[in-house]
Parts: sequence; C-alpha cells; structure tokens
Amino acid sequence: MTMRGTVLFHEKFKFPDGEHGEKLLVILNTPANDEPYLVCRTTSHCKCEITREGCHSDKGIYHIKANKDGFPSDTWVQLNPITALTKAEVFKAQLDKVCHVKHSISENTIRAILNCIKKGDDFSQYQADLMF
Repeated sequence: MTMRGTVLFHEKFKFPDGEHGEKLLVILNTPANDEPYLVCRTTSHCKCEITREGCHSDKGIYHIKANKDGFPSDTWVQLNPITALTKAEVFKAQLDKVCHVKHSISENTIRAILNCIKKGDDFSQYQADLMF
C-alpha cells in the first residue's frame, strides 16, 4: 500500500501545462476508500537560491539536503500546486510500469513538510481534510 511519505518516480507525469515528463512525487496523505492521493512535485534544480534546509513557506518550498531521506542530491519539495491523483490513476501507472515507489521519507520529514504547507494558504479545505 502506498501511503504518506512515500516517494514515487513517475516517468510520464502530466504537468499543469499539459506536458508529460519524469518527476519524483511526495505523497502527502494516506487515502481511505476512494480518496485521492495528494502529491507534491520535487526538483533538484531550485531557481529560488534556497540553500538552508527546511521550510520556506513564503516561497512554497521545503528543502531537503543531499543524502537525507533517500535523496542523493539536494531536493526542493514544491508545496504548490498540490496535485490529486486518483487511486485508479496511480494503479494504472504502476501497471503500465511508468510509476513506481522509489523510497519513503522519515515521519519527521513528512510531518515537517505538512507543517510547512499549513503555514501557507495554497491548499483547499478538502485537501486540508485529507492531509491533516
């Protein structure tokens, strides 16, 4: 079962502009029943020059240093947009072998990411109900 804190590697992730590409995704919730997975994208090329590890809610970023929580290089979790993926979408992508579990991050780190998201206002009440 895929749950909160799991990092997925998706080879054909659909971006908001309609493009598709490779992306590491951090799952923010453990869905029940037909609830969707809420995910944040990550990047290893931050354009905002953030070098201090941790929450940067004003920029919508959570920075994880290299060799921590399974990331070999510095990684910036992009806190917005939060994307909803249905269980069917994730299951189909896994069956098609374009999406798989890469690793899991620590409970402390996922909790810190969620607390960072709370400091911003880029999520809906529905998303909050699923995450918190």
